[in-house]
Amino acid sequence: MKKILILGATGSIGMSTLKIIKRYPEYFKIVGVTAFSNEERLKRIMSDFNVKSGGLKSKNILYRGNKIEKRTDDINEILAEDLDYDIVVNGLVGSIGFPPTLIAIERGKIIALANKETIVAYGQIIKKALKKNPKSQIRPVDSEHSALWQLLDKIDRRELEKCYITASGGVPFKKKTDVLSLADVLNHPTWSMGKKVTVDSSTMVNKGLEVIEACNLFNLKPEQIGVLIHPQSIIHAAVLLKDGTYMAHMAIPDMVLPISYALFYPFRPKEMLIGKIKEKENYDLTLHAIDADKYLSIKLAYSALDRQMTFPAVYNAANEGAVSLFLKERIQFKDIVAIIDKVMKEHSPKGRISIQNIRESEIWAKKRAIEIGEKL
Repeated sequence: MKKILILGATGSIGMSTLKIIKRYPEYFKIVGVTAFSNEERLKRIMSDFNVKSGGLKSKNILYRGNKIEKRTDDINEILAEDLDYDIVVNGLVGSIGFPPTLIAIERGKIIALANKETIVAYGQIIKKALKKNPKSQIRPVDSEHSALWQLLDKIDRRELEKCYITASGGVPFKKKTDVLSLADVLNHPTWSMGKKVTVDSSTMVNKGLEVIEACNLFNLKPEQIGVLIHPQSIIHAAVLLKDGTYMAHMAIPDMVLPISYALFYPFRPKEMLIGKIKEKENYDLTLHAIDADKYLSIKLAYSALDRQMTFPAVYNAANEGAVSLFLKERIQFKDIVAIIDKVMKEHSPKGRISIQNIRESEIWAKKRAIEIGEKL
């Protein structure tokens, strides 16, 4: 039986993880859960799964049995440091996901990672930490990276020509307009996600982040990773081999699948946990090329990869700032990527890569993005 810590248990990743654990109680035991602000749901999870340790980020409260502790430090980091667990499911949103990930690596734990900011902004730090702690392993939970992980696990890397991840295109792909309301953008046609990730999907920044993440996770060069628009979200990733063969990973879009693969690896669940393609129905599977001029968000991601240093962190943090304004309906949809572009043009990296330099760059980029947005 594996002991599981879930960071962000009340979000979409956390709730999908709970479905799996509820189905297989003989394989997994939850030893800790955290949430940002949904205290009622957090307490219900702790009661339903008999979890003794929990944390509420918004109030920095720890629940340990019947005791409640008020803490000044981050509750995600506290539980990552204190609890006895085998796997931590990191479903946090934003750069707050980095410290508990680093703690888990230093403790030699397995990380089922859905927090892409950890790998985007702090990728070089994370890779060094993994080299020092070979017992630890990151198992990607994003559907695209899980798909790539499964494909790359089956081939000789010397045969690899290129990898592709797919994007649904979000609402803008269907409406083909930048004049979109917040309600339009949050109505994603395929996936059920948190608000920020849904906005990121529509701007294609999410895919830009995933390009950077793929390079860091799988030691790929920027030219070895491409993006294709695939509205049906059935093909999650593909690899091209040097002899011209393409291999694709296909599945009904459901986050339960990549999460279960990360939890059960190197095995798979005994039963099918998601739906399947109906054999007697016709499916149209279409792939569209990415126009870098149309999707400036993708172009900026590759630029951040080429320049490295703290540019990936700035790309991510500037987006966080811009999206926070859009969610408050203080800027228009089309302004989000334009703000990221302006912030990246202003950025001048200082010194060598360090946690402090990355954090300072993130703080500056997010603040600068909000400043620019508030003047629009």
